[in-house]
Amino acid sequence: MLRAAFFFVLLVSPGFPQTDGLAEQSRRGKDLMAQGRFEDAIGVYREMVKALPGNPGLVLNLALAEQMAGHPDQAIPHFETVLKAEPNSIPALTSLGMAHLQLNQPGQALVPLKKVITLEPKDVNVRGMLAGAEMTLSRFDEAAVQYRALTKLAPDDSKAWYGLGKAYEALATARFNELTKLAPQSAYVASLVADSRVQRRQYRSAFFFYKEAEKTTPDLPGLHAGLARVYRQTGHPDWAAAEEKLEADPDCKAQTQACRFLHGDYLGATKVASKTEASLFWAARAYNQLAIDSFAKLGQMPESPELHALKAQIFHDHGQDLEAAKEWRAAIAIAPDPNDPRLKAELANALFLAQDYAAAMPIIQQFLERDPAAADWNFMMGESLWRTQQAEKALPYLERALKSDPKMLPAHAALGLALVSLGRNSEAIPHLESAASLDDDGSLHYSLARAYQAAGDKERARTSMEEYTRIKKRNEEVNGELAKEAEITAPATAAPGR
Repeated sequence: MLRAAFFFVLLVSPGFPQTDGLAEQSRRGKDLMAQGRFEDAIGVYREMVKALPGNPGLVLNLALAEQMAGHPDQAIPHFETVLKAEPNSIPALTSLGMAHLQLNQPGQALVPLKKVITLEPKDVNVRGMLAGAEMTLSRFDEAAVQYRALTKLAPDDSKAWYGLGKAYEALATARFNELTKLAPQSAYVASLVADSRVQRRQYRSAFFFYKEAEKTTPDLPGLHAGLARVYRQTGHPDWAAAEEKLEADPDCKAQTQACRFLHGDYLGATKVASKTEASLFWAARAYNQLAIDSFAKLGQMPESPELHALKAQIFHDHGQDLEAAKEWRAAIAIAPDPNDPRLKAELANALFLAQDYAAAMPIIQQFLERDPAAADWNFMMGESLWRTQQAEKALPYLERALKSDPKMLPAHAALGLALVSLGRNSEAIPHLESAASLDDDGSLHYSLARAYQAAGDKERARTSMEEYTRIKKRNEEVNGELAKEAEITAPATAAPGR
């Protein structure tokens, strides 16, 4: 896009008296840009701007050279100078928005990118950048508007469909979170949780939550259809048929959210007039269905990085992170930029979660070379080293993580455990104490008890060991209760026996 903007300017904007020297400089600048020698081109255009100050075409060429040389911070004031003279310059507006995005300033990119869309509504590249900026700013409604427009302008664009699905997914999550704050124990929340479990093929868990919803709201639309899906997927077609008969067909004379949803007008069903339990429930369901439909459209397209990204997300949701890593590798293999940092980061994260630390560490190291103080990458490297019996090497990474983010509890936990494994118990104690709230399996309290014992603090060692025992017992009880609750049983109207 930048190269196209540059050559456009050369062709239409050199309206200045050209001496032989200036004409030669112009040709040299053009040749340098064509050769990718952007740093050299900067010097040429700086001299030309000095010779002919105030010429917006030359200032724009200088700014484009600076941007392509990797100096967007230097280019921005020059783009702004061009726009003072030519407020509707599409190359300057586009490039200014791109420069702000390069500098991780999505909020400042919005104004120029929106103006380009006003001037050129069919510019899919700029609309894609605008949608991405809105997503980065968590302005998911606005992002969805842009992605919807993109899917109409370029219906075969896999990036647009993936972005639209992610925007709808984020909006569904936002409405669900609002609902859980408003009515955390409601049948609406239980039903939505059950729906998500069905999507993840966690049928026993889905059954449990549908039955919880049924206790208080047995006529909730979609509830019995959801139970029927669970029965069908677990080999009980007769039970499914019984549940389907219980699914009510609500009276849809009024244009309520429920009726819009049930008639397939999902976008209409997202409109929330007042944030009641019911309105948030239907909005969340509608956004979720819109996300499913967008991802389904993506799934019908030829292979693309976005399709592999979607598959990776599905595998991650099912707890299959090693399979997710394979999909991220496949995405990288066909991506326009095989070093795309977003894709590489996703691959590193998937490998880390899959506990394939040997494969994750080289990628994590690449990110640390770019940002040595990054708390998350230092934590992941330190955790990976500790998990592969390299506790001594893990320490500096975990210490750097905590220097950048002193409240990172997982880093405190990993550092404490690494220090215990090295026999440095007194140093481990404050880190294990900081991370104790994370202990869901008792391992932190067990290590803390060992550290207290080694330090001669028998009372605290005893207390920590008691807490370890309590956590283990609680987990055993909870697992037993969940196993009983999650047992898929026949509906009340079905004959027993299957």
